[in-house]
Amino acid sequence: MNLVYMSRPIYGGWVSFTAHLSLKNNYNVYKICNRTEKSKRKFGYSVNYQNIIFDELLKKDNLMIVAIDKHNYDYLDKFPNNTKLVIHDPADVKNKNIIPYLSKFKIITIRPLVKQYLLDKFNIESELMNHPFYRYPKNKESMNNYAVSISRIDYDKNIDIILKCNSILDNEDQKVKIFGKENRIYVHHDLKDLNLNEFWYGRFKKNLPMIYNNKDILLGCKFVIDLSLIKNDGGGTQYTFLEAIYNDCVLILHKDWINKGALFIDNYNCLSVKDEFELKDILNGTKQFNREEIIKNARKILDKH
Repeated sequence: MNLVYMSRPIYGGWVSFTAHLSLKNNYNVYKICNRTEKSKRKFGYSVNYQNIIFDELLKKDNLMIVAIDKHNYDYLDKFPNNTKLVIHDPADVKNKNIIPYLSKFKIITIRPLVKQYLLDKFNIESELMNHPFYRYPKNKESMNNYAVSISRIDYDKNIDIILKCNSILDNEDQKVKIFGKENRIYVHHDLKDLNLNEFWYGRFKKNLPMIYNNKDILLGCKFVIDLSLIKNDGGGTQYTFLEAIYNDCVLILHKDWINKGALFIDNYNCLSVKDEFELKDILNGTKQFNREEIIKNARKILDKH
């Protein structure tokens, strides 16, 4: 398989998906450019990519477009029929200019709700594929965190709930440390009064494991909080979820996410919350749960990836 990354973002799920798929199967990664470069560049997570002109890319067999944004739609009609194209979530088809091209591709989706959305909304069939997950060596010293957020700081991540929870937690050691790339518009308009900078450690380098100051963010961490909500999506996995499970952290999700599917079950393989008060009850020990059982049951999810 030859993976084609046709998008500008250098952080987030698209990048993680591409890296894990490449690492698991030793697949090459390409980006379309106006000249072919012999040397490879760093993609992140120990993966390299090669810039290549489009005509040379088409000579490669078994292509999979792992991410596509509006800046690259003009290439779509030039790919062979039945080329694989990954649609990660409904936002990938928010720009309607992509819709006419979809029927010529073999569409891959990574959550059942996304598969159903494409079928119901556009009558587009797709093949469901679990997020590929590369089991990387855990070879760094632990940062010894209690609770962290490692998702992007953006509109669909509900970071405000985490910050509101931090403001009402009395024990400083129980407050959530926040890592990740920020959407500055979201930060300015939605988080300006919530003291983000007090708890935000900035962006972490694209390494596996995830490290900060050369220490592993997740190794030995008790809780990973991801309160993502995506319109017309939910119920399935994201890379933050899988990272948490792989590192034996208890995963805390938004109730509205897990209610959209049958994979995650509150107090069985994760914990769920709807607001800062329920999150506080978990972090300060008020809510009772069996940590070992939740971790054990969550590992069954990772086995499928």
